[in-house]
Amino acid sequence: MVQPSDDAMVAISAASPGAGEQSDKARLSRIELILRQIDALPTLPAIAVKLLDLTASDDAHARQVSELIEADPALTAKLLSLCRTADRGVHEQVMTVSRAVVLLGFTAVRNAVLSVKVFELFDDHAEDAAPAEDQPARFDRAAFWSHALAVGIIAELIAAAHPGQDDLPADEAFVCGLLHDVGKLALDHVLPKSFSRVVELCELNQGNIAEYERRVLGLDHHTAGKRLAQQWGLPHKLQDCVWLHGASFETLPKLEHRRMIGLVSLADMLARQQHVGYSGNFLPPGHVGELIAHLGLNADAVADAARRVHEELERRARSLGLGEAPSRELFLGSIQRANAALGRLNTLLHQRGRAAANQARVLEAINAFHGAATPGRSVQDVQDAVAESARGLFGAGFYAMLYAGDATGGGDDGQTWTISQYGGEARPVRQQCVEAPPYAPDLTQLDGQQPVGMSLMGLLPWIADYLVDAADVRQVKLLPLSSGWGTVAVLLHDRPQLPPWKQLAPLASTWGAAIAAAAQHDGARRLGEQLAEANAALAEAQDRLLRQESMARLGEMAAGAAHEMNNPLAVISGRSQLLALTLEPGTDPQQAAQTIHREAHRLSDLITGLRTLAEPPRPDRKAVDPEKILDAAIKKARAHLGRRKDQQDISLRLRHKLPVMRLDAEQIRQAITELLLNGIQASPRTAVEVVAQREPGDAAVIIQVIDDGEGMDKRTLDHAMDPFFSHKAAGRRVGMGLPRAQQLIRGHGGSLELRSEPGKGTTATIMLPVE
Repeated sequence: MVQPSDDAMVAISAASPGAGEQSDKARLSRIELILRQIDALPTLPAIAVKLLDLTASDDAHARQVSELIEADPALTAKLLSLCRTADRGVHEQVMTVSRAVVLLGFTAVRNAVLSVKVFELFDDHAEDAAPAEDQPARFDRAAFWSHALAVGIIAELIAAAHPGQDDLPADEAFVCGLLHDVGKLALDHVLPKSFSRVVELCELNQGNIAEYERRVLGLDHHTAGKRLAQQWGLPHKLQDCVWLHGASFETLPKLEHRRMIGLVSLADMLARQQHVGYSGNFLPPGHVGELIAHLGLNADAVADAARRVHEELERRARSLGLGEAPSRELFLGSIQRANAALGRLNTLLHQRGRAAANQARVLEAINAFHGAATPGRSVQDVQDAVAESARGLFGAGFYAMLYAGDATGGGDDGQTWTISQYGGEARPVRQQCVEAPPYAPDLTQLDGQQPVGMSLMGLLPWIADYLVDAADVRQVKLLPLSSGWGTVAVLLHDRPQLPPWKQLAPLASTWGAAIAAAAQHDGARRLGEQLAEANAALAEAQDRLLRQESMARLGEMAAGAAHEMNNPLAVISGRSQLLALTLEPGTDPQQAAQTIHREAHRLSDLITGLRTLAEPPRPDRKAVDPEKILDAAIKKARAHLGRRKDQQDISLRLRHKLPVMRLDAEQIRQAITELLLNGIQASPRTAVEVVAQREPGDAAVIIQVIDDGEGMDKRTLDHAMDPFFSHKAAGRRVGMGLPRAQQLIRGHGGSLELRSEPGKGTTATIMLPVE
């Protein structure tokens, strides 16, 4: 006797969550292992094999068949019992095997012997295949045989009601129906633990057992039954009925026994409708009427066969030794199974009703969340909306949001996280940025397809330190919110019960996608601002470059002009001065000569200024006191004013004691003097003020020249540093003063900036670094 194999390894590998991820090669190897175990099942008894060979020969004699059967007393008794239950129009009592063989015919005898021996074969090994007492078998073999026998009886009654149809012999219809599910016995024998799991899952989900066989084992009872039938050498018609029954009639191949396969499928549907025995298929039977029409059968005859099944089941079970329950008990058992199936269906409908209600609430929450959305919301606004949506669905309580930074949820190197907390009304009560612990996971890598992963469990103690508004931190749970590129944020809550994750997942994904979209929008806005700043900086750089190019060209021109014009100007200046000395003082000719001398000198200064702009002189730095430079600049400006010498025109205010600096005192004095002259010529209402102070840390000295004169409009301010620019309305004098002052200050690594408004005055700010 072949003992059932230990299928623990097969069950674990097939039923574990990772089984679906195995390669096709591994799956095929597992299936082949199961099929080899089926091949190792005991073969049919010798008498059944010899009888199959004998009845397949056209030269066989009834005496040979009788002698073979008479060698098995138990088989002889069952054959005579079967003969007495057959309605053959013979009323005398059959007492001999030879008479039974003649009465029933070779085919009926062969099918009867085959049925009995198959039942005995698996019945003998049922005890060996049963699990231990603490693991009761879920596969009810007695109920299975009742269903199998009912299918055989219904198929036989339908075939008998249609005489003259050679492809539907009643005797063959019975054995095909009886053995149509023999593959279940084979799977239960070689893999009892796994098959029990299949039966359990099928009953729990009220589905088709073949589907769960394929999920857990890798193959179904159709394939297993066909392999066993081949190993036993059963007729091809029987093999195909075992393999193809239950398939749609339109999809069956064009076989000679195609209608026999369809008849077995029809009988199986009717037996399930009558709730006879255990079929393992809890789905509603298919369209019986359509199958009857495809087979070309009489609907009344089919209905009559279904009504007679309980009565015939009692007699046939006794003759085959499949049990001796009276027809009344069989009928009551069918009613009990029908009621149990109805109860399971009601429970399933109730569960699905609850699931539908939860799903409706989730869909309503999604719709409300989208309805309240407005374009351009910030990430924090969306997080607040998520908390409000969660409160509406889950109820009032504590809510918080764990968010890690940028549009992909990664943050700045994943180190800084934001925790936002909400009160019972989902109103923000606290927000803080915290440094993530060194063991913190990357949120984008968390599994967003389950409520909480093990990688998040380790964060709970750390998060608890910041959840000061939670009534009981121990009740806080984590809900990841994912988007297309991973988990974006984590919702924390203290609600005791939530809808099942499969129903809640769409809402969690909606929340996560909204937060991710807001993060993307924020990132795009920041990028736009950065691009605007970069464009402004680029425009400013281009303007500076253009100015430098202009100054370079001007410098080249000034250098050439100075070379060509200085000598003539020197001659003009000298001769005009000599001419003035020879003329009578005070006369018009003398004044004209002096004017020529003065203007020639002015033109020479202008050419020198142009050369200074083009080629700024290198500063001769020495340690000087900035206060002395300021005093010298003020004195120089006052001297330049001529008649305006009162002390109110210019005032000096030192906010700090200025440090000693390394400067070219003359160049800085020239620059400050130019600013003072511009301020005084702007017609100030009060004195021009000079304010000097140190920057914090003594990094630089800041000098401001402030007037409250006419001020400058935007165009004048934009071009104030351009050589030769003049705008009388702005109160600025014509010349090179401001451009030259800027060049001298830049030569010291400093800067000169102007701020001005028409009618309010001008502030010139010099910043000189302390070296």
